[in-house]
Amino acid sequence: METMELLGSAYLYTLATLAMTFAGFCAIVIVLRQTTRHGISGFHLVLTRLYLESGLFSAAFCMSPPLLALCGLTETAVWRTSSAIIATVFLCFGATYPMRRAAITTGPVPRARWMPIASVSMLVVVALVSNAAGFPYRPTIGPIAVAATWTLGCGATVFVLALNAVWTDTAETETDR
Repeated sequence: METMELLGSAYLYTLATLAMTFAGFCAIVIVLRQTTRHGISGFHLVLTRLYLESGLFSAAFCMSPPLLALCGLTETAVWRTSSAIIATVFLCFGATYPMRRAAITTGPVPRARWMPIASVSMLVVVALVSNAAGFPYRPTIGPIAVAATWTLGCGATVFVLALNAVWTDTAETETDR
């Protein structure tokens, strides 16, 4: 049985490559920080986890449709199943993030930071659930590509905004912004 190339596969493969490159680059930055004789605080650990999780999740989201196609699912089933899996990951990650963060560092995430991310993430989840249900439109790659791109974009944005905090001992950037 020959599997067909899914529409948009080149985009997914390219984004997966970018996501893994981002995760690797972030790991190098964290190692370099340790060479400055600064320990890793709870805040720095939260940042590190966010960088790596966003890169790895984005890559996994990109690779799930080709994997499902290789398993013999039809194109529609690939988009529906991938959408359902990614929506579940988004919801579980969002629901458990406050607990996972509280176990590592003190202080709440400033509302100005989490509200935009949570709002857009919920829109992405709605699009993914709609894609999985096949309503109001036919299942397609769009919501999956948006979810993977959004995940990587969030990690990259947090990286840029918190870059100064990587090189300092204080978490002032966490609470002052």
